[in-house]
Amino acid sequence: MYLTFHAHPMMAVSSPRRFARQLLLLTFILSSLLSPIVARDCPHGGGLWGSVKDSVEPIARPVLDSVGSKYNGLSDKGRFLAGACAGFGASRLAVRTTLKTAKTVGAAYIAFEALEYAGILKDARLEKHQKSLAQARDYVLRTVDGIRHDLRTQLNPEKISSRVKRSMERDKSGTVGFGTGAFLGFIL
Repeated sequence: MYLTFHAHPMMAVSSPRRFARQLLLLTFILSSLLSPIVARDCPHGGGLWGSVKDSVEPIARPVLDSVGSKYNGLSDKGRFLAGACAGFGASRLAVRTTLKTAKTVGAAYIAFEALEYAGILKDARLEKHQKSLAQARDYVLRTVDGIRHDLRTQLNPEKISSRVKRSMERDKSGTVGFGTGAFLGFIL
């Protein structure tokens, strides 16, 4: 005795090509609904990154001031331990973020190659979609350029060297603790 399952016609699975078209259509609809974010005195032209930075600064400043005042009251051992914890957490966050970014970019590349192979992206290149594509492209480029600008500014080797020297002069135990924690976070 064999059991067979007959799917209801309304529950039939749509083809991958139809699903991909619907996904692409949903992407275009969402990108057209999102109005571009206009930069307000951002040196890098705005985008999502500039907007996030502008909205986080007023929230983060009081917290950083409060934590800074408590940190300044710690002994040298306490500063070393706090620096080690911060360094370990920052390095783990950097490693995880880098790996997830690489995975996401790889998955997006494979997905777009599959969409191209299926012929779905040909519809996206039609004249009627050019304005939406241009807006989405410009928005992504502004965001990526903002991140690139800030990374280039903050990760400049000369700036890092001067920051470490200043930190060592101001707070040697906390800086050594941060370096130790970051080292352990990268190797573990």
